[in-house]
Amino acid sequence: MSDINNIIKLLKETFPESQFINVKEEWIKNIENEYSELPSNLKNLYNELGYGTVGDGYYSIHVLMEPDEIYDPETAENLKGKLIVGDDFAGDCHAYDAEDNWSFGYIGSDGAFEKLNEVYTDFIDYLNQLCLNQAENE
Repeated sequence: MSDINNIIKLLKETFPESQFINVKEEWIKNIENEYSELPSNLKNLYNELGYGTVGDGYYSIHVLMEPDEIYDPETAENLKGKLIVGDDFAGDCHAYDAEDNWSFGYIGSDGAFEKLNEVYTDFIDYLNQLCLNQAENE
C-alpha cells in the first residue's frame, strides 16, 4: 500500500489542481463479480485516491469503463474484455485486458489495444512516469 500512498502524494504534488472523487465500494464489487478480482494495486488506488482529473484537464483516471462508453459499436466489440482506466484527452486511453490476466496497455486513436508490459508494469507505474515526466518538463 505504501507504493499507492507514494503515487497519490506524487500526483497531488505534481498536479495540485487535480480533482478526485471517492469510488463507491459497490462499483468495485460489481466489476469483480463480472470480471474477476481486480489487481490489488489498482483496487488500492481506487480505495485510497478515487477517480477524476489529474491536473487541469491533463489526464483522467476512470473507474474501469467499458469500451462502448467511449467508442463506436464496432470498435467497442473489437475491444471486448478491455477495461479503460485512463484517458489523455488526446485520443489515447489506457486499459487493462481483463481476459488476459489483467495485462496493461493502451488503446490508440485507431481503436486497437496494445500491451505496454515492456514499458510499464501496470497503471500505477504509468501514473508514476506521468508525474516524473511532468516534473522534468517544468
